[in-house]
Formats: sequence, C-alpha cells, structure tokens
Amino acid sequence: MIRAVLDTSVLVKSIFKPLRSLSQEAYSRELETHEKCKALIKLIEERDVEVHVPKVCVVEIAAVARRLAGRTLAAKASKGIIKSYNIADEDTFFQIAWDVALETGCSGFDSYFIALAKREDAILLTDDSGMHHHAEEACVNSILIRSNDLNTIMYAFSSHD
Repeated sequence: MIRAVLDTSVLVKSIFKPLRSLSQEAYSRELETHEKCKALIKLIEERDVEVHVPKVCVVEIAAVARRLAGRTLAAKASKGIIKSYNIADEDTFFQIAWDVALETGCSGFDSYFIALAKREDAILLTDDSGMHHHAEEACVNSILIRSNDLNTIMYAFSSHD
C-alpha cells in the first residue's frame, strides 16, 4: 500500500485559494499550486493512499484556517483532518524527530513531519521548500508540490504499487 505524510502546507493550499493581494507572478504560481493540491487530495482518495499526519498538524490547520476564514470553517477543517487521516501521536516518533532535528537543523515542527514519513516509510508531500530540503537530507522521499507537475506527482504514486 502507498503511504504518504501530508504537510500542513498541502492541506491548507488544497482548501484555500491564494490571496489576491499577492503579486501577479506569485498569485499565478500559488493558484497553480492550489489546483495541484486539490487534485492531489482527490488522487489520494481515489488511490486509497494510507495518509498520516502528526497530531500537531490538526492544531496548525485549525490556527491557519481560523486566521483565513473564521472559527466555524477552522473547526470543520480540523475535524475533517481527524476523520480522514491517521493522526499520529508525537510520542510514538519523538526520538526520530529529535534525531532529524539534530541531523538537519530543521525546525521542530518540520522534524515531526519528516520523522513521521521516515517511520512510516512514506512519501512526504509538502509545498515548503525548507521542509523538502531537510527531508532529502534525512533520506526521506519528499515531493515539493510547486516544483512538480501533476503528472510527475501521480507517477510517484503509481511507481510505489
């Protein structure tokens, strides 16, 4: 079975369109990323991918969604994450996260996503270039959404069957 860890950036960008206040270039890039993230979530559902997220992701989704759209949507989005994906308790991979942080110097937050992907032997899907870089340093298979077209992302899933 294909396993994936979804970074908060992918989940947020699948839900929310980019802000119009961005420069035209940034808006176009982020709109394209939004569409790829939406398609990726659909692909994950269609392919019956086993998705894992650390518990802290639920809190981050709630915080970001609250800032962007209000409390009601934040509660709905974060509850949807809990219902849709395997929520991993950080205690179960704390040592791996600590080792990743010591090895790469990445943020503590990023180390949890990378460690979970490492523990589950899963593809890490992110739109955070720093997290992607540190995941590669930690020998975790990572896909940076903005740098790949949808066909390349889909191929990564088909090559793991």
